[in-house]
Amino acid sequence: MSEIKLINLSSYVRPEIVEQQSKGYVMNGRDNSFYKYIIDRNNGSSTNNSINQSYSTLIYGKGLSTDSGRHGAEVWAKLQTIIRPKELRKMVTDFQVFGEFSFQVIENRGGELDSIIHLPKQMVIPSIANENNEIEFYYYSKDWTNIRKRGNEPTMLPSFDSGKGNSIYVAKPYRVGCEYFGAPDYVAGLQFMEMEEEISNLCISSIKNGLSAGYIINIPDGINYTAEEKIEFERQVKKKLTQSSNASNFIISFNGSEVAIDITPFPVNDNIHKQWSYLTEEAKKQIMTSHRVISPSLVGLDSATGFSSQADMIDESEKQLMKRVIVPKQNFILETLEDVLTQYDMNISLIFKPLTQELEMPKEEPQELSKISEVCCSSENDDESEMISMINRLALDPPSEYELTDGSEYDSIQLSANQSSEQDTKLWKTRYAFTVGTSKNPKGGSRTFCTEMLAKSASGKVFRKEDIDLMSSQGINGKFAKSGESSYDIFKYGGGVNCHHRFERRVYKKKLNKDGTPKKGGAMASTVEKNVNQATREGYKAPKNHKDVSIAEIDKPNKGSLKNK
Repeated sequence: MSEIKLINLSSYVRPEIVEQQSKGYVMNGRDNSFYKYIIDRNNGSSTNNSINQSYSTLIYGKGLSTDSGRHGAEVWAKLQTIIRPKELRKMVTDFQVFGEFSFQVIENRGGELDSIIHLPKQMVIPSIANENNEIEFYYYSKDWTNIRKRGNEPTMLPSFDSGKGNSIYVAKPYRVGCEYFGAPDYVAGLQFMEMEEEISNLCISSIKNGLSAGYIINIPDGINYTAEEKIEFERQVKKKLTQSSNASNFIISFNGSEVAIDITPFPVNDNIHKQWSYLTEEAKKQIMTSHRVISPSLVGLDSATGFSSQADMIDESEKQLMKRVIVPKQNFILETLEDVLTQYDMNISLIFKPLTQELEMPKEEPQELSKISEVCCSSENDDESEMISMINRLALDPPSEYELTDGSEYDSIQLSANQSSEQDTKLWKTRYAFTVGTSKNPKGGSRTFCTEMLAKSASGKVFRKEDIDLMSSQGINGKFAKSGESSYDIFKYGGGVNCHHRFERRVYKKKLNKDGTPKKGGAMASTVEKNVNQATREGYKAPKNHKDVSIAEIDKPNKGSLKNK
């Protein structure tokens, strides 16, 4: 009776964390192999590669910016030389692919921050944690599989948390069970990425091999082989024929026949293409699930929806993706950078400029733009004395018992601490200032309304939303109202047609006692300015304003004219 053995492919196993006690560092798998496994899945799975590229592009957007306004202008100018766009792009890509990223913090001779340079995460590993579970050092090598080669010797640098000059910062979100290394948030889908890659290889190889489903290999006089000879024979065949690049399975039969080696093809299953189709679609589905893809259209796949066009579907999916997936990743990167900058007294609120900024404007009837003056807020014959008097009454000092933060988006105005607003809470007060809201240069003078409002804001005065609404109800700028209406919404539309200004939000936080409770009583001697991200992390929830509040009229359709609407 012949001896038959069926050869199967090996399954995926997550590499173990390897502590090199003698060397003092920790590897992510043997020779740091897990990073290579992730890179291979990124390069080999078309679906995974497409998603990673799309997410990296959305995270980076149009690059780094700030919403600190004039308060952070000096820091922002200096930051341009510290973090170069190409370095930030690399950090973003590493974070998306590996779920963590690393960079070197370099100081000048005076101990000031000189530059932040990206370090490829697969080249950086941590030291073994000390008794306080802290990482004191990181090791860098270009190739951990061959550290004896000249130029690959590990270099040790202190961690940023140790506070020792030039250092390495490794940023990774907390993940259960991951002490030394992060992991991509799609880690549960790695097997399906490998499956997609193997199916692709299999299909190509099967085509090259005549679409065979596999073979039976009959070995003459196989029963006379010693155990060692059989093992060696199997090893050689496996080396030549297994894995997807060499296509289908095979069976080896050691028998006693005195004939030449016989190879018998497996019968081709008529439904084999359905099996590959199912596995391919299942792999794509599971990969997208692991990445939390909102819609298949985002990675170039069609899907049945109620949208009128593929473009509409992609736009809506992208909005949801930004909100649920991309923005949290952006916030983590920004918090990391701000953490470093604050250690060097560089307090600034950072943002990523969005790749696309679709502004849903109210539809307007076509109008001859040539009839609209090109002059910015050109002077009108208003009852200016009454307008100025009202602005002076409503413009108030900032809250004296509250710490100023930079607000949360675009709106602006502020109010005194002893007056309440519908947008206030016990801990937070929201006010507004009137500021320039466009990069366009005005071609003429401004209306009295804009001049007065800008002057008040420049002197530190602020307004409540209710104060602005009161101006609207009293008919200020009423000549710009819709046909048949006497009231003009100043909060939404500012100074009228061609206005280059908008309201910008100011946020104040109540100062706290040592026990964490809000202070009561009179004004405080000092205040601390906070940025937008800090305010949000500390629990501030920005009141929702209409989208028009954040846009200068000059940047709106028909330059902000509401006539014929």
